[in-house]
Amino acid sequence: MFLVAPYATLLLVFLFLYFFVYPFVEYIRDRHGLRKYPNMSLFSGMSNIPFMILAFGGFRSKYLAELHKKHPVIRTGPKTLSYGDARAIKDIYGHNTKCSKDRSYIVTSGTHFHLADVVDKPEHARKRKVLSSAYALKNLETWEYKVTDKVQRLFAHFDKVCTAPLPAGQSTPDPADLTLDFRAWTNFFTLDAIADIGLSERLGFLDKGNDICLAQRKDGTTYEVHLREALYPTARKQSLLLWNYEWYPVINKLANIIPFFGRMQRSANHGEKLDDFFAALMEDKDGRPNNLEWGEIVAEVNIML
Repeated sequence: MFLVAPYATLLLVFLFLYFFVYPFVEYIRDRHGLRKYPNMSLFSGMSNIPFMILAFGGFRSKYLAELHKKHPVIRTGPKTLSYGDARAIKDIYGHNTKCSKDRSYIVTSGTHFHLADVVDKPEHARKRKVLSSAYALKNLETWEYKVTDKVQRLFAHFDKVCTAPLPAGQSTPDPADLTLDFRAWTNFFTLDAIADIGLSERLGFLDKGNDICLAQRKDGTTYEVHLREALYPTARKQSLLLWNYEWYPVINKLANIIPFFGRMQRSANHGEKLDDFFAALMEDKDGRPNNLEWGEIVAEVNIML
């Protein structure tokens, strides 16, 4: 007991100093000049934990929108601000901005950066050049028929399950008339459309009415998986745990209950030339190979989906 107690006491003292005293001292020092802005909560100037708790509640944007009715700029963490004026978007994200991306893009990146999370400006310019043909208006018009096809399939289902409008004076529908999961079907629409535009892959979710597809393991064997369950949880987890950058790698491992999902399989078969986003990653508009590393290709496809 006497041997254990001193170590336990030292640990408690260390934790108190690290999590309470040190943040308070940094708040008083105000090295970044952010103390002049109103705090989101009492402890927001000292810790990101209040923002993480707010994210877990699921109403982060609504809560901040209410605060922004009183304050144009709010301090959400020791080194983070939230702006309530849309005019700030151009100053922060515009091409001539003096702002640089913060560490959130680094700690959540994989082996390669994609266009949305690359921090280095020359590298960002290189990626924009590679992908410029994919986002050119000519290509967007060429792919319009793919979107039209998915809209027709979506509306065909809507017409099939549509029920009569509510009688006059009735505000609550009959439970038997609640025949459409709108969120699920709009997810099926976007996934079908993006996979067709980006990879020339026909997932067929709108035809099947579910998001089950074949996934491939590293050894080449395949298995069925719900794509939404594989695609969304990682981003959802990051949105909850990301905000303390120093501790994110540790917190991420402790909370790592996300099932493994494999890489997207290749889109071209037997050398077939496909007109899609993936093809723009492979070659430039003149047919010259871009010679991108596979990790970079996976990163770009991942952010597209």
